[in-house]
Amino acid sequence: MVHFPSLLPALGRYAAHAVVFGMVSACTACGFLQAEQPPADTTAEVAPIATVVALGRLAPKGEVIKLSVPNAQDSRVNQILVEEGDRVEANQVIAILQGQERRQRDLEEAQKNVEYYQALLAQTQSGDAKNAEIAAQRANIARLEAQLRTEVDERRAAIASAEAELRRAELNYRRNQSLQQEGAASIEELELAREEFETRQAALSQRRAELDTTLATLREQIRQEQENLAMLQEVRPVDVQVAQAELDKALIAVEQRQADLEDTQVRVPVAGQILRINTRVGEQVNTEQGIVELGQTDEMYAIAEVYETEITKVQLGQSATITSEYGGFEGGIQGTVDHIGLQIGARTLLSNSSDPTTDETTRVVEVKIRISPEDSVRVADLTNMQVRVEIDVES
Repeated sequence: MVHFPSLLPALGRYAAHAVVFGMVSACTACGFLQAEQPPADTTAEVAPIATVVALGRLAPKGEVIKLSVPNAQDSRVNQILVEEGDRVEANQVIAILQGQERRQRDLEEAQKNVEYYQALLAQTQSGDAKNAEIAAQRANIARLEAQLRTEVDERRAAIASAEAELRRAELNYRRNQSLQQEGAASIEELELAREEFETRQAALSQRRAELDTTLATLREQIRQEQENLAMLQEVRPVDVQVAQAELDKALIAVEQRQADLEDTQVRVPVAGQILRINTRVGEQVNTEQGIVELGQTDEMYAIAEVYETEITKVQLGQSATITSEYGGFEGGIQGTVDHIGLQIGARTLLSNSSDPTTDETTRVVEVKIRISPEDSVRVADLTNMQVRVEIDVES
């Protein structure tokens, strides 16, 4: 048998070199192949967020209205005319405050004053405001006219008598003149007859002067009284203005009394549903909560608190699904983003999750979701219920 003791180590060394060379060649070839091909992207794509989830609460349109009155601290409720759950119309009276009866009497008194001043104005405008004075003035004129007629008659009678006496005295004087010329009468008798004649002439003149004086005096008095009558009958603008001012003042008083009476009647500003009664009969009006809480529950909203980091994803008109956070109603209800708040504030709602990382000071923006009409009916009686809102930002 032939032995080759030195050949095997040599073959082993050649084989090892061949293997190493082959591996280097293979790696080099792979490197060239990889250099020719584009590198593969090893980064995983992240799917965009399709929804924004936020906690919220149910509320009627326009939020809950706490209906109170001016000077609530001085007002007490005398009557409550509604019950919780009642539907009310806009401007409907839902409560009466104490003092209504007194203010009703004040209003009626003010209305009577208006009637009085209306009549007074009409009387002034027609010129009948001084009927009694006018009647008295007319009577005074009639009296003076009667006095004038009487005194004129008397003066004329006195004149007629004086004229007769004068004629007799004149005849006697002329007769004595003739007799004295014939020597049948003495000069003394003639002088006496002449004096009598002259006296009668003076008396007639006096009677005529008295008539003239009487006529002038009484006619002047009558003229003055007629002027006074005309002034009384005249409708002076200033009198009408005064009467109108009195009426205006009375009308203002009625408006004030009407307002005072209205203050005792508590009316709702809008149609809606009475959610809660906070003040009972006989109680002072609750200064913080008002008399009742009112909501327009025919149209319900979900008020969602969206994180400020996600608010830019929310747009008006996006659809939303609303579920009860604590199982207050089954399934989900649908709504549409109707309003996005303009202020950022701290959150007020907490999740039922026990996540210890929940931050109560997280800053949020209020977003109002208008619930569909058919779903509003389902949650109309669930104001303030906490809900979870899922807004579809791709809708």
